[in-house]
Amino acid sequence: MARRGVVGVLVGALIMLLAASALAATGSNLGFLGLASDERGPTEVLGGSSTGPADDASELPTTPGTCLNWTTADGSDVSGVPCEQSHLFETAGPVQAALPEGAPFPADAAWQQLVADQCAPLAQSYLGKPLDPTGRYKVGALKPTQSAWEDGDRTVRCGLQAPGRSGALFASTGKVADADQAVVFAPGTCLGLSGKEVSDPVSSCARTHAAEVAGTVDLGSKFPNALPSVDDQDNFLQPECTKVAQAAVGEQKLADSKLTVYWTNVNQASWDAGTRRVSCNMGSLLADNSGFAPLTGSVADGVTIGGDAPASADPLPPAGAPAAAEPSTPAAVPSSDPAAPAAPVVPTQQPGLQLPPLLPGLGPQQTPQPGVPIN
Repeated sequence: MARRGVVGVLVGALIMLLAASALAATGSNLGFLGLASDERGPTEVLGGSSTGPADDASELPTTPGTCLNWTTADGSDVSGVPCEQSHLFETAGPVQAALPEGAPFPADAAWQQLVADQCAPLAQSYLGKPLDPTGRYKVGALKPTQSAWEDGDRTVRCGLQAPGRSGALFASTGKVADADQAVVFAPGTCLGLSGKEVSDPVSSCARTHAAEVAGTVDLGSKFPNALPSVDDQDNFLQPECTKVAQAAVGEQKLADSKLTVYWTNVNQASWDAGTRRVSCNMGSLLADNSGFAPLTGSVADGVTIGGDAPASADPLPPAGAPAAAEPSTPAAVPSSDPAAPAAPVVPTQQPGLQLPPLLPGLGPQQTPQPGVPIN
C-alpha cells in the first residue's frame, strides 16, 4: 500500500513469502555454512578445499552452546571462543549423516537437505523458542571434509549463524536465545547494492549502495499485545519513519535528497519469535520500479542518485567467509552485532506491486533444492 507523507513517498513493505525458486535465481544457498572439521586435514568450504593448518579443527567440541569463530575465508583458523566474545557460529549439537561407510561424498543439494531435515529441528529444540524465519539468524552446519568422510566420519555440527545476502557471515556476541532477532542497523549504515537488490552493509557511504538506514521503530511500543495488521503497521510507521528520517538527516536534506523512505512489515512468525523492531531506510527506485538505483554519498552530506543499476552483481564470497565490510557505526542491537539485511519487499509507488526477494534465507515455507537424499 503506497502512502504519501511530508517527504517523498513512504511505503510499508508487504509481508514476503520466500520461495525455493528465488534461492536458485539469486545463487544463495539455504543458510548452509559448509565449514568442516577434519582430524587429518584442514577445514573445507563448500565447493572447494583450503590449504590451511590441520590442528585446531580436529579438537573442536560438538557440545551444544559452543561458539566458534574464524577470520579466514576458508575457516582454516576456526577455534572455540566464549560466546560473550565475537563469533560466527553457535553450536546446537551434532547429527550423523545416515549413509553407510563407503558411500560417496554427498552433493551440495544433499547437504542442504540434511540441514533442513536434521539441523533445523535440532537447532529449534536447542534454541528453546521460535526462530524468526526472516530474522538475522539462520540454521547452518559444519560438515566433515571429503577426506574425513572417506575415512568414515559422518558427524555434522548443526548451529545458528547470521548470514548476509552475499553468503558471508556476520559476527554476534552472546547467545542467540538472548539476542534480538530483528534485522536492524545503526543510523547512517549504508546497505550495498548487488545488481538491483539490497545487499550487505558497505564500509562507507561513499561506496555505491542501495539504501541508507535512518533508524528503527519499535512496533511493541504501540502494539504491546497481538500482531497489528499491515494497514495498522503502515498507519503507525508512516509518521514514525518520517520523524526518524528527518531526525537523522534533517527535514530539508531529506526533502532535497528525493529519496523514498520505506520500512519492513512484521509477519506473524516474526512476531511470535519476539521481533518488534522495524528498520526505516532511505532509497531510490529505478524508473521502471524493478529495483534500487545506485546511490553515492550519505544523505546528510549530499547523496547522488545514479541512473542505471550495475550491469552485474558483485562476486559472492565463499560460503561461511567472515563478512569483509562492517557497518560504518555499531548497531544498537542488544546482545548482538549487526547482521545481514532482512528481506523487505522493494518499496514501490504502485500499490500491490511486489518485486523479487532481496534476501533469500532458510524459512519454514521453503523447500530445499532437490538432490541426492542423504538419509
